[in-house]
Amino acid sequence: MVDTQWDFDSIGGSAISVEGALASPEAVNAQVAQVLAESVGQAPVIPVPEDDRVKLCGGLYWDGELLTHAQVRELTGEDEEALARVKGSLARWLTVLLERTVLRVGDEPATTKMVRRLLIGDRDELVIGVRIATFGKFITAQNVQCPHCEEYFDARVDLTKIERISITEPNPRHEYDVELRGGRTATVRLPDGAAQESIFDKEDATLPERNTALLGSCLVHVRSGEVQDGRAGSELAKALSVADRQTLIRFISDTQPGPLLDDIRFDHEACGKEVRLSLTMPELFRGE
Repeated sequence: MVDTQWDFDSIGGSAISVEGALASPEAVNAQVAQVLAESVGQAPVIPVPEDDRVKLCGGLYWDGELLTHAQVRELTGEDEEALARVKGSLARWLTVLLERTVLRVGDEPATTKMVRRLLIGDRDELVIGVRIATFGKFITAQNVQCPHCEEYFDARVDLTKIERISITEPNPRHEYDVELRGGRTATVRLPDGAAQESIFDKEDATLPERNTALLGSCLVHVRSGEVQDGRAGSELAKALSVADRQTLIRFISDTQPGPLLDDIRFDHEACGKEVRLSLTMPELFRGE
């Protein structure tokens, strides 16, 4: 079931709660920085990754070629200091993180433009890759309560085994046609890092305003038969009915590829029943 009051941070692979990110992006950044700073004490024994390449769930079309892999590296103290200085939204923090740690996309040296052109889910996948390179593939979520037997326990999650949504037949611009009411059709493209940054640029924006910004970034056009609506961007997004807006938002949420960090499922050994878990950004960067 998709929440029709969806916004960017609840897209497949979201790593922070909507309420927390919208209420205080700088506090989120500070929380991540604090987790990194507190990851001290006895150093964990972390094997060197056998492969520093990350498979992208959507892929990036670049100079006519679909790039489906990227190479990342672990976080350093210099990165930690730079990330602690980031001001603004979590989306901007993620861009800075990826600018510093993604070495190559395909066979091409990674650039800021590439990082901002990557689909949101692929950015999430790369963040997981950086986490694995830095702390290893296992992460322990502490004090998880089973909804069935109500027991509290620590859940150890293998980040390589989280379910992913992948695009099996990507097209160069990641564009799709979506049927609207009244026989109209909208063409939308999946949001990338640049869209994510622009949507969360204004900290005090309401959820409907962010949804307008999302649709304004993703709508290519709306047409009825052969007649195309002359409006574009936010103007077109505002003119759509609430029902059509929810249809488009739901489609974008369901189609966006990437790791399902907000819907991790496993069986609780004590009672044998399924438990669902959501990992947050601070938890991702906490060592074992």
